Amino acid sequence: MEKKMFHECVDRIDVPEDDVVKAIQAGVRKGSRMKPKRRPLFKTAAVSAAAAALFISSGFMFPSMASVMAEIPILAKLYEHDKVAENLSSQQLITELNEKAAFAGIDVTVTEAYYDGAIIGVTFDVKGEVKGNEDEIYAFYEIFDRDHNIEETMELVKLVPDGDGYKGHIQLSSPRAELPAETTLPFNIIGIGEISDNWKDEQGKWNFDVPISQLPFETIALDQATELGQHKIAFEKLIKGTSSMAIEYTLSYPEGSQKVRFDLSDGNGKQLIGGTSDAKLEKKIENGTVTEKRRITIPFVPSSDFIEVRLELESGEELEPVRIGL
Repeated sequence: MEKKMFHECVDRIDVPEDDVVKAIQAGVRKGSRMKPKRRPLFKTAAVSAAAAALFISSGFMFPSMASVMAEIPILAKLYEHDKVAENLSSQQLITELNEKAAFAGIDVTVTEAYYDGAIIGVTFDVKGEVKGNEDEIYAFYEIFDRDHNIEETMELVKLVPDGDGYKGHIQLSSPRAELPAETTLPFNIIGIGEISDNWKDEQGKWNFDVPISQLPFETIALDQATELGQHKIAFEKLIKGTSSMAIEYTLSYPEGSQKVRFDLSDGNGKQLIGGTSDAKLEKKIENGTVTEKRRITIPFVPSSDFIEVRLELESGEELEPVRIGL
């Protein structure tokens, strides 16, 4: 989802809210269909906010819109697309919290959080006078206080019925280059219930500074690069967390030039899909050359010895592939 997706959907569709929900869900499903046909996973150069920082491990880059499955435990419902959380939960590495906020008869409690390398996850409970169809209850939230330097700061998450209330779970790639070992995540919920066009103009009602503890991770310096003409890519850092990993790189290209497409595969030639995201950390333009510092985040750790990165321009010209050892 692009940063303005919610705003655009609500402004553009002058139909009842049910149709708005369906339109947004259709976009979600469309974005999730990433077929392994050597189609590029990422488009970077000259793309404004297409590579969002938010994602889940099911192939689309934003929070979970998981279907309600009454026959499996509630945590399985929440984590069915979040393999990082599923793995960390099995190892009892997710921090349990009890951060509460109340507004207009609805109580929200942040119950769990994790920070594994470059990935952050948060789970919360909702109880009280929630209005709407039980199967179509959403929370609309913002992170990092709508920081304009971050590509994605506002999103929707579908809530899962749980007893007399609901549960919600989000997962995001940390959009900042560095976070301290002990930090807090500004997390504000603007609306809960049926999607309302008023949410876009409102401020947070359930506001949190979620304490996040960094799990152990390893940082490996990289010194690998590839280029084609004026398009240059330098891979600088590999971050290996307990259940996830990230690759930081710098991309430079002429202003207004072709986009660069990425394709990742493991040492066995298997394409790496399922929640992989590409986030912009910094951007500057000097003398007609754009330089971006970016991070590819992978919500799992491949079992192979290396990752192969294949790159091509829109014209079909390919850059020399790069192998990154794990």
